[in-house]
This record gives sequence, structure tokens and C-alpha cells, in this order.
Amino acid sequence: MRALFDTWVLVERYKRNPEAISVLKAAGKKFEAVISLISIAELVNVISREYGEREARVQYAHLIRLPLVRSGVTDEIAKDAGLYKTKYKFSLAAAVILATAVEVSAQLIVTGGERQFEEEWKNVEEIDIMKLTDFTRTI
Repeated sequence: MRALFDTWVLVERYKRNPEAISVLKAAGKKFEAVISLISIAELVNVISREYGEREARVQYAHLIRLPLVRSGVTDEIAKDAGLYKTKYKFSLAAAVILATAVEVSAQLIVTGGERQFEEEWKNVEEIDIMKLTDFTRTI
């Protein structure tokens, strides 16, 4: 199975959420985990804004060692992201993440929690979306 992680899974790992830590430990062993490069930018931004540039750089160094397949933005992903942003009216980053998941043939997107699911993902039709808590129970 191939699962694409939304940025919030990485944020939850940074916050030491045991479910996020568990899921990332299982990545590469029980399933293939993919992230969009836009998630790296978002995570670095969140940490830098809250805890400073030094901490963001340290966490980036940890992130790139995780068993995650990193997917860049292609022309097709960029085009589809623009269309998804219009369709779902969510952030450009979320649109890129959705377009990436579809492009890499992920079976689902895993997002952080209830708030993220409700605000961005609940109406998505192109791919299954799971909250981190629900995904943890499946692996």
C-alpha cells in the first residue's frame, strides 16, 4: 500500500504525538510512505515560525532521514493542483498534496486530525482520506 502523508502528520511527529511516531516507524516496512516536497516547506515554516530557524534546520535534518519517498512538483501536478484549489477552495499546499497523491497513485492521504480533516479534506472525491488516528489502527 502507498500512503501520502499530509504535512500535519509531520507536525504531529514534531509534537511527539505517539501515533505519528508509530506510523513513521512503520513506514517503509508495512507500507510505502510518500510526502510532497511542499510538506517539507510547510513543516520548516511552521517550526521556524514557532521555534526559530535553528530548530527548523535541526528538524529538517531529522526529516530527510525518515523512510519517506519524496515527490517533487511536476508540470502535471502543478496543473492539477490549480484545478483542485479551485474545486475545493483549500490552500495551494493542500492542492499540491492532493495532486501529488493522485499522480503517484497513492491509495490514500493521511492527515493529522479532526480539524485538518474537516477544514480541508472531508469533501475530496479523488482519493480516500484518513485521519492519523484511523490510519494507525489499520497498520
